[in-house]
Amino acid sequence: MPEQILIIDNNTSSLRKLREILSKEGYGIITVTDKVSADNILMKMNINFIIGEVRMLGFSNFKEEKS
Repeated sequence: MPEQILIIDNNTSSLRKLREILSKEGYGIITVTDKVSADNILMKMNINFIIGEVRMLGFSNFKEEKS
């Protein structure tokens, strides 16, 4: 079974493009557009990698560093 990647993004065109690229590399791809759906998938499936927007994943406290 290929490694499973969960992609979380509310931009459906981004989801389609990532699915196209990564599935050609042999990964199993699951896409969702919200955190609730992602949580449901994570409770049911063995996911190897997660790709998602930082804010959608609940990490909104990151601070931008400027140099």
